[in-house]
Amino acid sequence: MMKFIKFVIELFREYYHTKELLYNMKKNKTITIEVGGSGHEITRSKFTNDEMEKIKGYCKENDSDIESVLTSELGEIFEDRGEWYDCDDLGHFSGGNLSCNLYVTVDNEEYEFETKDTEIEIVSKDYPELDDGIMVSFITWEKGQMHSCEFEIGYDEEFDIKKLKLVVNHIETPESYYEIIKELIYNGEPLNGDGFGDTTGKAFDVEIG
Repeated sequence: MMKFIKFVIELFREYYHTKELLYNMKKNKTITIEVGGSGHEITRSKFTNDEMEKIKGYCKENDSDIESVLTSELGEIFEDRGEWYDCDDLGHFSGGNLSCNLYVTVDNEEYEFETKDTEIEIVSKDYPELDDGIMVSFITWEKGQMHSCEFEIGYDEEFDIKKLKLVVNHIETPESYYEIIKELIYNGEPLNGDGFGDTTGKAFDVEIG
């Protein structure tokens, strides 16, 4: 009788073990993508000729350079300008650039790719034509985690880096241009995630058109 009971117990163990294996095999795979490396936060704003004259007058009265005033003293001159990151009527962009690496986790397996391994779509943010004024751009240089997202694929699918598309903003400023990853798309589906995560500011610049 004891042998029979032991046999039944072992039979149930094998049954539940097999059931668990089959369940795990049919579970969707969880994919996590992190974009890590260097990037920027950029705002662009139109300053009218009258506003620029007021800024120059403030600089002369206070013996200040124009870049410092634009960066941290706009509130002393204008009531409605705010800080530099509020000056974004011509665009506000943030994210990693194309030198970033892509860190992909498929369940518990980790992989590393470069942006050139993906499909890249460029969206141009050209230098705008302005009447009565110039464009001022505020640019930070950042380093760290620029973007992260998580999604699932079927249990019988393999992650394919060639199915990943990076939508990249090509942003013109008065003195240069920058390429910033705007969005990630996998197999035609946009990936929702967290942008500009744990980053450290490394530099700051102001460009006046």
